[in-house]
Amino acid sequence: MPDSITITVGAEDSTNISVASAASAAQTTFDSSTSDLSVTDLQNAVATLANEKFAQSGEPTVGVNEGDLWYDTDDDIMYVRRDTSWTKLVQENLSGAIDGGTY
Repeated sequence: MPDSITITVGAEDSTNISVASAASAAQTTFDSSTSDLSVTDLQNAVATLANEKFAQSGEPTVGVNEGDLWYDTDDDIMYVRRDTSWTKLVQENLSGAIDGGTY
């Protein structure tokens, strides 16, 4: 097994992942300098990303941050956390220009 692997994300973006033989997710590290993640091991990175989305019937109120996603399973509507409130990602029956805003 190689000591390191490079995964190319895009034309100019790449992430270096160092892998030890028979490494666990906690032992697998990566360079997080090109992302907004503050963790550098795979186990905590997956846990951090998992906490940025919600799929439940009620509005999430604990552990939410701007940019998080919530799928309302009762109403089948996707929301994004904008400032301190949840905003629908898709509006119905729109007319005129659509302003996507900034996040």
